[in-house]
Amino acid sequence: MSDANPTVMTALHAACNSHARRQFVDILESFPDEVEKVLDLYKIIWKNEDTIAEKNMTASKRLQFHQQHSLPNMQSIKDWGEQCFLNESVEQNSGLGKAIAYFNRHFDRLTLFCKIESAQIDNNYMEAMLKLIVRNQKNASFFKSASGAAIADVLIIATCMQNGINPFDYLNAIQRNQQAVKENPLSWLPLNFSDIVSIN
Repeated sequence: MSDANPTVMTALHAACNSHARRQFVDILESFPDEVEKVLDLYKIIWKNEDTIAEKNMTASKRLQFHQQHSLPNMQSIKDWGEQCFLNESVEQNSGLGKAIAYFNRHFDRLTLFCKIESAQIDNNYMEAMLKLIVRNQKNASFFKSASGAAIADVLIIATCMQNGINPFDYLNAIQRNQQAVKENPLSWLPLNFSDIVSIN
């Protein structure tokens, strides 16, 4: 999963619907009526994903649900865009024309979540994880070595976020309790941190 311009191709490349949607969001002010239609159809797709999570559907059931409830909306966006070009109601070089062309050009990859089990709608989660690393690079000057900073980036910060722990609080607690960490490092892993805090 990536945006629609990968540098390396793998077996199947899904395109990110957040990126495709953003093409339309960026021109909302210039084409409000047309773009609202697209955004309303996209809104349903993400609501469908929320429904799937709420009902804790299996990958197979999720795929069936998206095929039934999301794929028709994706197809509607594509059909509408193609019709706009056919009847020449939208200039292909306009902002709206470029957004439509982007969507239609990448349609097969944008709809992989309706064709393959566990394929994601977007890559927002991974981008959020990558931003943690980038953000921490600006704040990693207190590490003793570059390798220490790299380990903190990849392992500590991401693991804290996965476990709902504030990385800043965690790193401060590690520094304040250095002796206890040395004596029992496993109990100070991010996944055990809330237990440590409640004990102290």
